[in-house]
Amino acid sequence: MSNDVNYGDQPLDQNGRPYNRLALVFTLLIGTFSTFLTSTMLTTAFPTLMKSFNISATTVQWLTTGFMLMMGIVIPITGFFL
Repeated sequence: MSNDVNYGDQPLDQNGRPYNRLALVFTLLIGTFSTFLTSTMLTTAFPTLMKSFNISATTVQWLTTGFMLMMGIVIPITGFFL
């Protein structure tokens, strides 16, 4: 008697477990949209950040670029650990 389970045409991950491709694509779309939204919110906040912290536009741009870069690194790592 075999312990193999037949999942039909459903895709399997590297461990042989089935996953829902539609849920994966939907999650990626939500993540992409939220990153775009965060970037837009930060861009519109430049004048307020410049005034509040008394820094130049160049500094604010570097800080927001660093923030977006870290988000681009942390989000995939979080998905890997989950």
